[in-house]
Amino acid sequence: MADDIKVPDESAGSGPVVATDEVGDRHFQIVKLAIGADGTATLIDAGGMPVVDANVAAATHQEDVAHTSGDFGHLMLAVRWDSDTATANDGDYTVLKMDEEGRLKVSTKPASYAAVTGSITANGQNVSIPCGRFGNIAASMVATSLVGHNVSFECSNNSTNGTDGNWYGVQAVRSNANTVETASGVLAATPAYMWHVNVGDYTYFRVRATAHTSGTAAYILKPGSNATEPIPAIQVTGTQPISGSVTAALAAATVRAGFVAAAGIWYDDSAVALAAAASFTGTSRDLTVTATATAFANAATYAQELRVSAESDQSGTLWLEVSRDNTNWRRVKSVATAAIAGGGQYAEIIHRPSWRYARVGFTNGATLQTRFSIGSLMVAL
Repeated sequence: MADDIKVPDESAGSGPVVATDEVGDRHFQIVKLAIGADGTATLIDAGGMPVVDANVAAATHQEDVAHTSGDFGHLMLAVRWDSDTATANDGDYTVLKMDEEGRLKVSTKPASYAAVTGSITANGQNVSIPCGRFGNIAASMVATSLVGHNVSFECSNNSTNGTDGNWYGVQAVRSNANTVETASGVLAATPAYMWHVNVGDYTYFRVRATAHTSGTAAYILKPGSNATEPIPAIQVTGTQPISGSVTAALAAATVRAGFVAAAGIWYDDSAVALAAAASFTGTSRDLTVTATATAFANAATYAQELRVSAESDQSGTLWLEVSRDNTNWRRVKSVATAAIAGGGQYAEIIHRPSWRYARVGFTNGATLQTRFSIGSLMVAL
């Protein structure tokens, strides 16, 4: 028996053929499916019956479609995996891994940037590289029959192709020496060094031939893997140059690191022992001039500091008085003596003058002194 059967049509004496599939001695009718609301029918093609879920459809978006508040999305799952062992074979699908704190595990490594190569065979040619994503460049050159070759190292912040825009000189550091230069100098062979350049602030970097007689200079501009690593500052070796003038000099053969010598005048104010409760009042000193010819020859060498000290076998009080007019005196500092192990009683005052005149003094305690000394030093620091 063959596939398909005819359906009788009583009005016409014959009917249409109904498509069937004969299996054994039975016919199974072949039926087309359609879907649709009441009163409509949409045939299902060979691609299969469409299954559409509204939420699934809402979570599917085309490229560049703007976000809308309330959009659906798919939940992406990750697996907590405390150890760092592999969870899939090479080439298999796998899932994101989280650590015990719920942080996504990632494996970081330095960025990888392709080197730029190019050859210079004539004066004015250049080899350039855009450098907006990294911080350093190592520039190297291999020469072939090179004569009279010299390049400058240049940078730009507005070039779009390595040729246009404004260009400025930039410092490069030789890889094998403490040498900073803005140009290679005349080269006739492959140099024994590369140049390191910090380009973190630039848009483009290039080497440009400022002289070239013949031959080929093949350059490689290799970006550094760390985007912001700076080139170390280069310091002068040996004796460091210092500019300026020396305003104070040490005596011959005197070496005092970190010490600046200054003029000063020392006064032996008194060495006369005081009675109980007695006081000594020193001579008035003009802190702008001096009666001797040893220092402070004019008002340009005012005393910048006054140092006073006193020593005795009995306790007492060291004091300092100042005056504007050398008539009216004001006591501004007073220090009681302190016992010194293995010695007597000692006190000192260090004063930075703001009034013209000063005098020192001492008031003894309740016991007669058997020794006493008080002195002062004016220093023009």
